[in-house]
Amino acid sequence: MSEEGRIDFGPLDPSRDRERWEVMVGAVVAGGLARRRLTVGAQLRAWGVPSLAMAAALALVVWLAGWWRGDPVATVEPTRVVTEWAMQDEIPATERILEVLGGDHAR
Repeated sequence: MSEEGRIDFGPLDPSRDRERWEVMVGAVVAGGLARRRLTVGAQLRAWGVPSLAMAAALALVVWLAGWWRGDPVATVEPTRVVTEWAMQDEIPATERILEVLGGDHAR
């Protein structure tokens, strides 16, 4: 490109207006520091409510799917059965464990 065809990009330089440039840089730095000051506790509070709502919705969907399907394992209380096994020092057969915990379904 010849010397006559060069484009002067100087007017586009934001640092030409020094005062405006300092205000812009200061605003960016202040924004970064404000976000940086979030502690672990603040992050947990910020993400806790949406995460809890998502987990509750997912649990509801899974429960409704099992109820809608008529899952026979849902009628058995696995926690009670497993607790009884533990209290009686019983080691059940693998088939029984899978039956109680719902692992015997062919999907």
